[in-house]
Amino acid sequence: MKYIMYILMISGMIWAESCSENPQESPATSNYLLYQKPGLIDSITGTCSTYLIRNFTLDSIDFSHYDKAVFEKNSFTDGDLSGIQVYYLTSDTAVNVIDLQGRVQINTTSFVEFQPPKRKEKYYLRMKLYSSVCTGQLFYLKLRDMKIYGVK
Repeated sequence: MKYIMYILMISGMIWAESCSENPQESPATSNYLLYQKPGLIDSITGTCSTYLIRNFTLDSIDFSHYDKAVFEKNSFTDGDLSGIQVYYLTSDTAVNVIDLQGRVQINTTSFVEFQPPKRKEKYYLRMKLYSSVCTGQLFYLKLRDMKIYGVK
């Protein structure tokens, strides 16, 4: 009977320890919402013979106090050569901070980490719809619910 009590006590201690917090988890990072555009940003529709590009001005965002940034979005495309880019201009040259190309990157990635410049810049968004296959169907590129976070 004593052995059963010891086994139960040891099992209970092991079970209680397994339910405690995992000390190996890293502390939560601090994300700060710097830009938000809720709802549908744009929905581009075209055939395989069209190459459509839309550019949008986002806003001036100050990343001077952040080590990195996170781009969150909800997007879809069926055009294999489509793209979504976030960029800023320096000396009339576009510098991409985010460059998502093709179905895999646009459809499956909801969070994208990137290294922004450590200063305030005016950012732009470019959406490109293009497909290399001609099926006779319409192709789509949709972007909605965009957020940009600064991470300390």
